[in-house]
Amino acid sequence: MSRVGRALLRRVDHVWDQGWFNLVGVAVVGFFLFLALTPLSAGVDSLRAQKWGVGGTLTVDRCALDEWGKGNPWWCHGTFVSSDGRLRLSGVRYESHFDEDPGVAGSPLALDARVVGPGSSKAWPPDDEWQQSLIVGTFCLVLAGMVFGWWVSPRDAAAPSPAKGRRGRTRTAQRWGGGGARRRRRGRR
Repeated sequence: MSRVGRALLRRVDHVWDQGWFNLVGVAVVGFFLFLALTPLSAGVDSLRAQKWGVGGTLTVDRCALDEWGKGNPWWCHGTFVSSDGRLRLSGVRYESHFDEDPGVAGSPLALDARVVGPGSSKAWPPDDEWQQSLIVGTFCLVLAGMVFGWWVSPRDAAAPSPAKGRRGRTRTAQRWGGGGARRRRRGRR
């Protein structure tokens, strides 16, 4: 069996020996994966809208207060119409927050926006900061990988082996047979 196969079997045995502790490991890895996928999906969607999406105007129909939101709690939905007029989407959520209800002014609010394509349910501002979402999501994905590695690695495999000192030449000479016979003859004289 190869070294990789033996290492894999050791890790499987280690996870098997942990028993109920595996539930904690699954929960922690799942939590970090959730933390990673939330900003990653938003960042990838925004990146696709900015680089390859369709530009146009979003006319805000309704806004709702997000009870769980902090800072800018207003989410707005509306109808998106592309610049050339060929694409029309209704019920599109504008992925930017507002400090106060923008519909209070009375006239419908028209915002520049970009969508990924005909099946989009989200519209993004033209200069959205998608890089931050991707960085945070990638960092959380790396954390999930580190926690998974910690969870499946046996403790003895994680600890580095102590460094061994240099061996003297006499040991190697004795092992290969040539030096030991000469020493015995010299000692007899």
